[in-house]
Amino acid sequence: MISELPFTIDSFYKLVGEGKLMGARCKSCERLLVPPRPVCPDCYGSDMEWVELKGEGVVESYTIIHIAPPQFAQEAPYVVALVRLDEGVRLPGRLVGVKQEELKVGMRVKVEFVGPSTDAWPAWPTYRFRPISP
Repeated sequence: MISELPFTIDSFYKLVGEGKLMGARCKSCERLLVPPRPVCPDCYGSDMEWVELKGEGVVESYTIIHIAPPQFAQEAPYVVALVRLDEGVRLPGRLVGVKQEELKVGMRVKVEFVGPSTDAWPAWPTYRFRPISP
């Protein structure tokens, strides 16, 4: 049950593995934290609730990785974007499904979930972003 999970990175990725993008909302000041944290950095409150996010947003910035760590070397060059989700929080992630020459700040994207790798790193479920067709 989601309400029983602690507000940690481990819980965040456990929920990603279930196809849910979740954040923590501070019940004292309403700040949304993604990824979740057990203590609010604004009011230092610790009374949190899980909130499911829509998983759509806008690319605010991006970079193209040409020299990748060994685990991703075969995928280089690839794009990492900073996305402002519709709920107002920013979340970094890989951006797939778009040609580099078509990348632009302001493009609409949505999250998609990727299961854990069976033979390579990362060995946990994760997410990435893909452009939303106009």
